[in-house]
Amino acid sequence: MYKNEVRRSRTIWYFATILVVVVGSFAWKMMDKDHRDVGAEVAQFKMAPEELVMVMSSGDSTAAPYLNAVVELFGVVVENDEKRLVLEGGVIAAWDTTREHRSPKVGELLRIKGRVTGYDDLFEEVRMDGGVLVTAQP
Repeated sequence: MYKNEVRRSRTIWYFATILVVVVGSFAWKMMDKDHRDVGAEVAQFKMAPEELVMVMSSGDSTAAPYLNAVVELFGVVVENDEKRLVLEGGVIAAWDTTREHRSPKVGELLRIKGRVTGYDDLFEEVRMDGGVLVTAQP
């Protein structure tokens, strides 16, 4: 009976060690991934800020494809404080801090691309991050 207990405890230790190695390597792989470059991605949706706000406010099933998606918006600047840009229609986009960008003026019509992070029911606005100005292709 003593041999069976020793064998069982060794087996448990072997499986525990293998489990720790597998979980540890998976965690390391997830933490070591490159960050997402929104500026280099192709926009999945192109629309006006008002359309995006309408879709995001309508409900979970219709808003789901837009969450975490790269969206290109064509709108008028209401406010720009160098950290975030507010577009007419209710979209707030935080600038991508890893890229250089010019400072758009209030009232300017422009194209901006970013990742949709969510909808704020209280203020009725869509939040985006990784904002990058889109330049016209020659």
